[in-house]
Amino acid sequence: MKKYIGIYCLLVITFIAGCIDDRGNYDYISSDEVFPVKITGLDTSFNCLVGDVLRVTPIVTGVEGMKNLKYTWFLYQRGIAYSAEDTLCHTKDLEYWVNCDVHNYNLLFEVRDTVRDLFVKKTLDLTVSTTYSTGWFVLEDDGMNTDLDMVENGKTTENLMTTFGSDRMEGKAKKIVFKDRHPQEVEGPDGTVTKEYKKAFTVISEKDMRVYDAQNMSVLKYRNDCFYEMPTSMKPLDVATESSSDEVNIDGKFYLMSTGNIGKFGYPVMGVDGTENYSIFKDGILYSQHCYLWDEISQSFVYAYSGNSKFNFLNEAKDGEVNNGAVSNTGCEMKRFQFRNYEYKYGVTPSTWTAYALWVNQEGKYEILDLTFVSTNYPIKSKYNLPDGSGLPMAEVMAVHQTETKMFFSKENQLYEHIVNSKTDLESRERVVYTFPAGEEIACIRHIIAEKNVGEPMNRLVVLTNSVNGWKLYGFEFINGGGEFDMTVLPEEAMIGQGEGNARYVMRMDNNRNF
Repeated sequence: MKKYIGIYCLLVITFIAGCIDDRGNYDYISSDEVFPVKITGLDTSFNCLVGDVLRVTPIVTGVEGMKNLKYTWFLYQRGIAYSAEDTLCHTKDLEYWVNCDVHNYNLLFEVRDTVRDLFVKKTLDLTVSTTYSTGWFVLEDDGMNTDLDMVENGKTTENLMTTFGSDRMEGKAKKIVFKDRHPQEVEGPDGTVTKEYKKAFTVISEKDMRVYDAQNMSVLKYRNDCFYEMPTSMKPLDVATESSSDEVNIDGKFYLMSTGNIGKFGYPVMGVDGTENYSIFKDGILYSQHCYLWDEISQSFVYAYSGNSKFNFLNEAKDGEVNNGAVSNTGCEMKRFQFRNYEYKYGVTPSTWTAYALWVNQEGKYEILDLTFVSTNYPIKSKYNLPDGSGLPMAEVMAVHQTETKMFFSKENQLYEHIVNSKTDLESRERVVYTFPAGEEIACIRHIIAEKNVGEPMNRLVVLTNSVNGWKLYGFEFINGGGEFDMTVLPEEAMIGQGEGNARYVMRMDNNRNF
């Protein structure tokens, strides 16, 4: 054994010595010599609309005298490996009629030696959008029927529904929302039906509901197509289409839809007692599977989750917990219930929804509720009496600030601000912040925060007004994202756009995101 070990050690030493003595007798050929092709003359990114013709002319050098070269342009979504199905053409210059869906893509140009299987490539960013990817969408009506206008760069395009052949919706305008992936059944030329996902606008009026393709304003669903079984009364009150669920309130009956089906609502959610003996208030929190609502019959807060078939009551205050009164069978009348914001931080903050509500208590007094919803926990964090003379009870239009302790409401052409606190004197809590031109009446107020992945960041209060001359849209930026305005900016200077009809609701789109 010792003999074999000695022989092995001698061989290892000899090998190491040989390596040390190796002077590098090798000829290395650089990649530029093997395949000296270079691609230049290209921008790093492109932006285009569906229907555009994209023309790209690269400069390719180092191909002199080469044979068996193949040029290929590929298109694929970012984060997904390209394949043969993504091939656009096999020419050096690209001329592509953009007919793909709205997305962020990689556009890849490749020059390949098909014999030696050598190649060089260049990857570019391509953002595909539509006319409707960015802008202000104003839902308006003529007093009887609803249509949709759009404002972008100061230009108003009116009556999108009528223009694209679907006619106006029955009833006055209510609300428009956007969904990035709306499930839709599509029938192919051979009769095969498949499910595709469409970017979609869902629109409700006082008597109607439709789903539109957000890329071309074609109708995906009329109201009969939105339900497996049509509701007895088609009076939509509210709608939401967050990423993982859709919700709609039809005349007090509440419908939940998960993304697993074909984009249709089934039966309404059952009440806490397992019956349909409930009536959901027009306002509430409708947010991605989790809904916090108010039942006007039991006068209770209720919780709906897409995985449950019926509502649940929320917990009452526990021993040792701050108790601001009952949340079920309260004997109170809800007047306003408006969502403020959502917060979640993994391992730190559980899913948390906040809201302000205005109700009339059992003594007939108005109170503002500061609400925080976490699962089915007790939600009333604070409760404030409303000072005598406040304009809030009579206001038909109201909005809440998402981060500051403020509410906004209107009276004819004046915009009011109300500070939410315990002070009892009206002067310290309520004031007029803007007066609009005579003859205009405020129809909608919204606080819009758009700060991430957008072309135009904003933290803004937007106001719609109506007059005999039509609607106007104004935007007032909050200073440093807080709660104060630059009062030197007059409404006339803050006007974003205007159009015909009576405006009822406005939605902001930016880079295919809605606010």
